[in-house]
Amino acid sequence: MTKRPSLIDSLSVPAQPAEPTAARVVAPAVPPKPKRDVQHTSIYIPRASFERLREIAFHERAKIHDLIMEGINRVIENRGHPERTKDER
Repeated sequence: MTKRPSLIDSLSVPAQPAEPTAARVVAPAVPPKPKRDVQHTSIYIPRASFERLREIAFHERAKIHDLIMEGINRVIENRGHPERTKDER
């Protein structure tokens, strides 16, 4: 059995001349952004609690993240630690 002819094999593509290396434009290296002092984590909360947070955030025109950070600050304060979380925005 013979191989079927390929459409690509029948095309003739002219060879492009190589660019001289001196003519290439090299994009300047972008300095990396400084890392923020934050730790990413995931939390699991009951759906009912999430729905209440969402409702509160909507009525207060806030973000759920801000409400969670408020709770974290209260826990830290209630445990007698003087430091509080910082808002890095």
